[in-house]
Amino acid sequence: MGNEIIHQELLTILKAIDQICSQENLSYMLNAGTLLGAVREKGFIAWDDDADLMMHRQDFEAFARSSPKYLPDLGLFLGYIGRVPMVARLDKPEIMVEIMILDTLPQSKWQQKNKIFRLKLMQGMMKKDIDYSTYDWKGKLLVGATALLGRVTSDEAKLEKYRQLSMLGNDQASDYVFFANERFRYMNLKIKRSMVDQTVRLPFVDTQLLAPVGWDAFLRLYYGDDYMIPKRDNYYA
Repeated sequence: MGNEIIHQELLTILKAIDQICSQENLSYMLNAGTLLGAVREKGFIAWDDDADLMMHRQDFEAFARSSPKYLPDLGLFLGYIGRVPMVARLDKPEIMVEIMILDTLPQSKWQQKNKIFRLKLMQGMMKKDIDYSTYDWKGKLLVGATALLGRVTSDEAKLEKYRQLSMLGNDQASDYVFFANERFRYMNLKIKRSMVDQTVRLPFVDTQLLAPVGWDAFLRLYYGDDYMIPKRDNYYA
């Protein structure tokens, strides 16, 4: 299947999510390569084979509760790849839109490090296929030990524990949020709440989709100041 066909199918899913969120008075935002594509290409980046959104925790939880009212009739479902929720086609689950969740990053640096460290340990417990060649000996020990601990706990229990840890401190005042369910590298991004507390619509293919109001600052944080220069090395775009 060529990327042009995949993009059309992904666009259908994105439009469905946009419509559901509009009906339920919820918010979402384009994220990562999909946001970059909206800004740079007014659509998908040519080599992208999935789509990326982000939601604040409260919006995602409400979306998850309401999705059974809508998704099955659209031939879609809400599932998980490890800790990452995704909306995918029932008949082609490889056609998916991944959702990264924004949770509060505590003001205290110690609390920040503690929260992220505990989540990274949980990620280790949730790993199934591990490429140990990518780690030094200390990393091998840590990843191996956490993966071993994870084997005695069900996937459902680990996911719920991860969710609970992610939400710790969400009721506290803080100027920052972070991706609680992202890859290790992107979990360390301190995202100013003002970047993502409101949305704007950006042109995307034949429609308009929601993006963070601070999309320029967000993309600079995510990809660097030269994000408008097309490149693939060290990018997930």
